[in-house]
Amino acid sequence: MYFLSRLIPIKALKMFLIPLFGCGFILSNSQIALAQSAGNKNVTILYSQQNQNKNKKNSNKKVRKSNKNVKAKKTSRSKTKHRRQVEENFARTDAKTVYVTAQPVLFSAYNGSSIINPTRFAQNTVKVKAFTDPRESLNNNGAAFNTPFGQIDWPEVASKMFFKNGKTYSYYKNFKLELTIDPQLQDASEKYLSQTRILNGSTAIIDPKTGKILALSQNGGNRNAVISVSSRAPAASLMKIITASAAIEKRNLNPYDEIAFRGGCGSLRNGNWLADPARDSQRLTFAKAFGSSCNTAFARIALYDVGLSSLKFYAEKFMFNKAIPSDIKLQTSMFLLPDPDTATPQEVAEAGAGFGATRLNPIHAALLSAAINNRGVMMAPFLVEAAFNSDGREVYRAKPMQIGRIVSPQTALKVETLMLATIATGTSRRTFHKAGTRADADEIGGKTGTLLDPENRDVLYTWFSGIAPLNSPNSIAIGTVVASPQNWVVRASSVAQTTLADYLKLEKSDSRVASRSN
Repeated sequence: MYFLSRLIPIKALKMFLIPLFGCGFILSNSQIALAQSAGNKNVTILYSQQNQNKNKKNSNKKVRKSNKNVKAKKTSRSKTKHRRQVEENFARTDAKTVYVTAQPVLFSAYNGSSIINPTRFAQNTVKVKAFTDPRESLNNNGAAFNTPFGQIDWPEVASKMFFKNGKTYSYYKNFKLELTIDPQLQDASEKYLSQTRILNGSTAIIDPKTGKILALSQNGGNRNAVISVSSRAPAASLMKIITASAAIEKRNLNPYDEIAFRGGCGSLRNGNWLADPARDSQRLTFAKAFGSSCNTAFARIALYDVGLSSLKFYAEKFMFNKAIPSDIKLQTSMFLLPDPDTATPQEVAEAGAGFGATRLNPIHAALLSAAINNRGVMMAPFLVEAAFNSDGREVYRAKPMQIGRIVSPQTALKVETLMLATIATGTSRRTFHKAGTRADADEIGGKTGTLLDPENRDVLYTWFSGIAPLNSPNSIAIGTVVASPQNWVVRASSVAQTTLADYLKLEKSDSRVASRSN
């Protein structure tokens, strides 16, 4: 360095080395002293510039750090203001729920062999084991009605269905079948499904007092008839009906009891399913939490008021993991609960809020509401009113059959109150306060469910299970499922609303009442 400083000015040397190495040339104190002793004046100038640049760089760092602190404070204030605004909006109306997709869990195959007696049958629980395939066809062939035509394969019957003199008929295995399907309801439900341009969808309508299937439709006509009897869609927040029923019967929870929680009503995160009196600043009534489908509140209810064993008990009472007795083939609805010996509080909370591994078919979705409307008694769903042989002789006539009492009449009335909150102030308030149902909105109860497909996150499943009108001899229970892209505007509650609007017009006519009475 000494000889270079004598031959070449330091400033020139710097200009030469920067392009060569692509970096700045910074002199150490020893190098500067050596160059100055050699009499190079350029070193003093360079040293001064070096210090100025260093001071300027430090000054810029301080300015950027100051700006960053100011920006962080503004962002923090903005986030706090936004959070308060969200909480205030939720308290005034209903926050839009953002759901988290549960991981897919798989189920084991189950073979049933018992034949159901029309008056008595055994409710054998389907044994569930983790890490098997949920798409295996677990069905109710072991709980078939005792009929001369066996158990109905709906796609085949749907493809041959026809209407005559206000009744519905079809042919199956050399029998002419008179079906329980109401032609007007069937037409209304199919019409609104086909107009939505959704990926898939189905609607089942049941008479709560008898179990008659009054409509069983799917979008696109009969080619997708299997959708109506398959348990493909996750049950999502319809599971809150199970959690609510268990909490009412186990803890005597009332619709207007308050539930404390924190972290909003959307996803479960940061341990917000655990009670912390010092931090639980939000409160909702039980009815409001149900109506707005508040996941955090129901996670608390599942964890502190219900418990894992009671969740399992009531899920099976509502016929999850069980073969539903019927004359129509149905895939079994599944509710896979965590192992009681290893379950974490988060897993219990998720199961009660509707994030558990579940599968549900539309007929079963309608049965959930039907049992509540029928004062806690679930009726076996059936499709065939009568069967005639090739000679035209009647060889079979259906009789309504009880599956059993699911909840007490008092519990059923409380759950109905919760379901009214869904329409009055909850997730379906805007949908049902439209033409066709606005005048009867206070007589409609329901529950919505929304969850991404665990196997295809581009597909969003939405549910509506409900009753209309509540206080009528002609009440019906409806179960509607819609599979659509995430950004699609049509939801199951919209399809159910338009279908029920048509029904309410029919229900008010004398001919409709006479038809149902007969």
